[in-house]
Amino acid sequence: MNIIFTVCNRTNLTNALALGSSVMQFPGYIFYLCWVDTGMISNLPNNIKLLPVADLAIPEWQQMVDTYYDFELLPACRPWFAKHLVTVHQNEDTFTFLAPTVFVFNALDRVFNSHSDLQLTPHISSPLSKSSDLDDKRILNIGMFHSGSWILRKNEESLKFLDWWAIRTVDRAKFDLCNGMCLDQLWLNFALVRIKNADQISCSGWHYGLHSVLNHKLAFSNGQYYVDGKDLISVDFAGLDTFDPIWSDHQPLISKSIHFKNLHTDYKKRLSMFQPYQPQEPTPAYGKIPEIKKDRLLRKNIAGKLRSVTRFIDRF
Repeated sequence: MNIIFTVCNRTNLTNALALGSSVMQFPGYIFYLCWVDTGMISNLPNNIKLLPVADLAIPEWQQMVDTYYDFELLPACRPWFAKHLVTVHQNEDTFTFLAPTVFVFNALDRVFNSHSDLQLTPHISSPLSKSSDLDDKRILNIGMFHSGSWILRKNEESLKFLDWWAIRTVDRAKFDLCNGMCLDQLWLNFALVRIKNADQISCSGWHYGLHSVLNHKLAFSNGQYYVDGKDLISVDFAGLDTFDPIWSDHQPLISKSIHFKNLHTDYKKRLSMFQPYQPQEPTPAYGKIPEIKKDRLLRKNIAGKLRSVTRFIDRF
């Protein structure tokens, strides 16, 4: 059996449940919903296992709660949940993390590489097409690999890397690009030099999302979706429904693909099926709560246009 897990709080609980339902369409997987919040979720589907963060006994946990915003705390906990699951499942050797905003369309087996101790998802695998919404510098700021999906196999090197990574997310997983931090994922840049058998996933149908729109063609034919002619395996809808510190700024990229927009429309309908599981209190129990204005992107765009006007005036 392969262990698939995600990490969420009540903000993205419906996303995590939709992910779990999509994973469990296919046999051979055990799915864990790793819960960074308080309160038990009742009447979960039988195929979804709940793992509360309290079960992990993370060192300096209160420091993390006091330091991080809730959207920073979730990725900071990811390697810690992985460490726990590796310990619990002594007889399993494949552990796959998927962000709660991912949805699976085809079995993951075609991506698994038994010769790799850590499989990473590159943000881009070819020169980035020109766009005003996303450029090479922004990719460089956030790291070469997407922490929304990775596959780990138990090996001395991969487990050492997991320990090294987890220790650093205790106090170095803020979203603070000016000080060299980008949640959990900048640490993944070191994986290829610390793990001899680390590898990049090259399948174009894997983890399609806002980071893929410019370089990969999504098509629909005979009731199936394809990316560059290959079966669509998974999609990450990060930045489209709830605030994501990285991808919410790139929402306009969805307009580059009518098929991506259609996928997102269908996805939102799926999310509504899991609304009954949503706690009445909307505020997560752990982490600081930021004030995120709904019109932040509109305000940002207007500010950018005003700066362009003032720069033009200053030149003359």
